[in-house]
Amino acid sequence: MIKAFKMTVVFALTSALFGCANLSRSSDRGYGSKNSRRSSFNKRSSVVNKSPVPERDLINVSETTFLKKLENALSGRKELEQYSKALPWFSSDQEKIQFLQLPDFESRQRWLSDKGFNSRSSLVQSEMKELVEAQDIAIGMPQPLVRQSWGEPGTIEVSGNPQFRNERWLYHHYVSTPDGYKSEKKTVYFEGGKVIGWDVE
Repeated sequence: MIKAFKMTVVFALTSALFGCANLSRSSDRGYGSKNSRRSSFNKRSSVVNKSPVPERDLINVSETTFLKKLENALSGRKELEQYSKALPWFSSDQEKIQFLQLPDFESRQRWLSDKGFNSRSSLVQSEMKELVEAQDIAIGMPQPLVRQSWGEPGTIEVSGNPQFRNERWLYHHYVSTPDGYKSEKKTVYFEGGKVIGWDVE
């Protein structure tokens, strides 16, 4: 009887051990080898030891957030139009912030005058004259110059408030090729009235 009991226990243990041996487990879960545990630890430590976000990037994010807050605070039609007209000629987000932090329409108008905004459009036009004459565009090119270079777009799609000039312009032309005329689609992307990129298909 005792011998039969011992045999049963030995058989049960042997079956359990062989059963576990046949199980397939992921190397990064449960019963991994020491090496797999070490590599798993290294994976985790590499995530933990990632270098912090550069301060410059944090400043850019907070600056952009602050700018959006100031833009959204513009309520009157007159103020929105004033900002919209000046938008393509700002040289940086810092300039936009300086402008928007001024208390009223008149002080903003004085600021534009003091900064020479009236002559900025002609200055930019002279800088980009060759591009316009070659019917080309460039990053940072204001919308009026894109119109001069590529003409009126077939479709204008607006993102958000139209006064902020975040737009996508779609052009559709037929161009001459050695194999005859072919359809060409151009898409220009604007942020704040300036080109940030384009696609040609």
